[in-house]
Amino acid sequence: MQKLKSINTSNVMGVLKACLLAIVSTLIGIVIFAIILKFTDLSSGVIDYINDIIKAISIFVMVLFIKKWTDGNLLIKSIIGGLLYSVLSFVIFSILNGGFSFNMSIVYDLLFSLISAMIVAVIFNIIGRKNV
Repeated sequence: MQKLKSINTSNVMGVLKACLLAIVSTLIGIVIFAIILKFTDLSSGVIDYINDIIKAISIFVMVLFIKKWTDGNLLIKSIIGGLLYSVLSFVIFSILNGGFSFNMSIVYDLLFSLISAMIVAVIFNIIGRKNV
């Protein structure tokens, strides 16, 4: 019989905590941006780009803490974290918006989260190899 690898609960909790931290940082970033937006006049295209920047910064924070709080394959955990971040942010912002609406922007947000998490994980792996 082949032995199955047991799931390390500290790694699972580390990814979950990092994901929740990224969600909180996204919420804080959006509140700060909303306050700035109240006093300025920006077009909707600029607002979309700034929201993407806020998400990218939050995903960077998430992968940074996944690297700090877990051990093992950072790329796989970052992909899982990016998927979890995307799903949780969709649920939370849908609740805040007053309803769930399913469209292609959900797919784009999911892909953006996954690709951003992968890129940050690869960069951290490259930097980690050079510092050793």
